Amino acid sequence: MNLLPVAHSATTPVALGWMQDWHDLDAPDEALRTLLDSAWRAVSAMNGTELVAVTALLRHAVMQQHRFRHDFPCDEVETLLAMGSLWEDHIEEAMFRAQSVLARGTAARYRSVLAAVMKFCFWRTRDFMPFYELSRGKAPRSHATSLLMATVDLSIEAAAEAEQLRFKLAERLARDALVLCSTSAGPQAYASLLPVSILAQLQYEAGSVDEADALLRGRLTAIEESGAVESALIAYILSAKIAAARGNQNIALLLLHRGEEIGLQRRWPRLVLRCKAEEVALRIHEERIDLAEAALAQMRRFFDELDAKARPTNIDAWPLQMASLRLQIANGPSLGTARSLDDLRNAALHRNHPAMVVKLTILLSSALYSLGKIACAHEELLAALRQGADVGLFRSFLDDMPLIETPLKQLWRSSETRSLGHLAPYVGRLLAAPSVHPSARKKFRTNHRLVESLSTRETIILRLISLGLSNKSIARELQITPETVKSHAKHIFIKLASKNRAEAVSRATELGLI
Repeated sequence: MNLLPVAHSATTPVALGWMQDWHDLDAPDEALRTLLDSAWRAVSAMNGTELVAVTALLRHAVMQQHRFRHDFPCDEVETLLAMGSLWEDHIEEAMFRAQSVLARGTAARYRSVLAAVMKFCFWRTRDFMPFYELSRGKAPRSHATSLLMATVDLSIEAAAEAEQLRFKLAERLARDALVLCSTSAGPQAYASLLPVSILAQLQYEAGSVDEADALLRGRLTAIEESGAVESALIAYILSAKIAAARGNQNIALLLLHRGEEIGLQRRWPRLVLRCKAEEVALRIHEERIDLAEAALAQMRRFFDELDAKARPTNIDAWPLQMASLRLQIANGPSLGTARSLDDLRNAALHRNHPAMVVKLTILLSSALYSLGKIACAHEELLAALRQGADVGLFRSFLDDMPLIETPLKQLWRSSETRSLGHLAPYVGRLLAAPSVHPSARKKFRTNHRLVESLSTRETIILRLISLGLSNKSIARELQITPETVKSHAKHIFIKLASKNRAEAVSRATELGLI
């Protein structure tokens, strides 16, 4: 970091209403040092919210450098601004600032931080040659800065390997990151959010829904407070998928809307688009095409209204394209739909994104089957199955089973079964896997709201439960019988798809209901 002791008296400038005009300060140099120390404290804690707020003030300092008596610490300020840009999901700006500092050759003390910034940017821009050049594992030094940056490096590498469908390596890297995080900051630190989210994603993909849910429980609140966009992307989408896999479509939709709200608050367009795209997919599986079309229309409006600089491009714009193509498949695909899916898949191949390639191949096989091109559909589905079997994909197929169930059964039952070879047990497991019962989907479909609203009395009782009050204490407080409290609690558990008081409070907190 700055290799200087950060004073414990360093305050939170934003919380104190720190003025943004340095002309109003009597001692700007001392004020800048306090601000820089506060920024490093935010970096050390991986507190993204505070870091973004502090770097906003540092930008004003850069524009008013003439106010400072001593040499302006350009390298230190630019390094912190690069970190802040990462949290704001401004990849080009983060890369530009980091490259500017490195080009000057005067920032050896910030090299580990800058290397982490560059590695993240290379991953996001799909530039894997320099990414892996920076991934040559070295044992971290024992001081806190080195351990923190090593944790960040391992987390980024784990996320990249998961996208490359190298799940075993991704799991190893994520677990190593958690070990380092426990050593340097503690298991519940903000630095643990990304590796934990990756491990949950891997568990879910393997079919271990309960294990994935256990890993994510209680993490959404921390992500909302100060998590990075990559943690939010995985955690919100995955939490919604877990809820949908259990038949709790309304909870899934509420989670997606919560993720969308966070994306709007934090100015993360990628999160908004991903949540909307997942909502379109859920609505289609519910056979609510009208609601899917409404969600897609909202998605397009949001995308069109984005500033050109903030608008996702290339691979980051895929959620909008895939949501549109999913809806075309649901309404009856055309040859143009199949061509668009094939073009998007070729783009994913070119951008080295095998996880997306599998998803698009599944959609392409469904489109071809609907067009009556049975042989081509079977061929594409077999290609996806081969790649899925090699790496252990499970939920990727199961989540889209309504699209591929018929051709998958045809492959299983027809004379082509012999050609499945080693895929036969894999396909058999997919077909035998338990799915959400249609009656469960129907039950949720009858409710047009996102989730059954908690009544005023239920909300009050849930808040009292969150304070640790027993049913008897709540009854005395509200002057009702304990049996009435118990009845309200039962309804709360049903509406929040929770098994007990702790789960209900956790879920309500994550959903912003209390």
